[in-house]
Amino acid sequence: MTAVAEIRQKAELPELRDDVLYTAQVAAQHIGMSEHWVKRAASADRIQHTPVGRFRLWSAQNIRDIVAGVPHKPKPRERQTRKRAA
Repeated sequence: MTAVAEIRQKAELPELRDDVLYTAQVAAQHIGMSEHWVKRAASADRIQHTPVGRFRLWSAQNIRDIVAGVPHKPKPRERQTRKRAA
């Protein structure tokens, strides 16, 4: 992509708002990757995201950090144990 086309594409994107959580589709447009890549990277915990229930969403700060190349430090997951019936 040429520099002019990249500037034009960035200009067409709406400004990120800090009070909104974005879907993978919108995050992918701002990051410059495919929606599929964004979903897979979030599932593998390689990029920052905000888990909301079973969904993965992105805050404006998450998107800015990904674009800026800020390294993501995954949170350690707690081990879940099943309760056995007596």
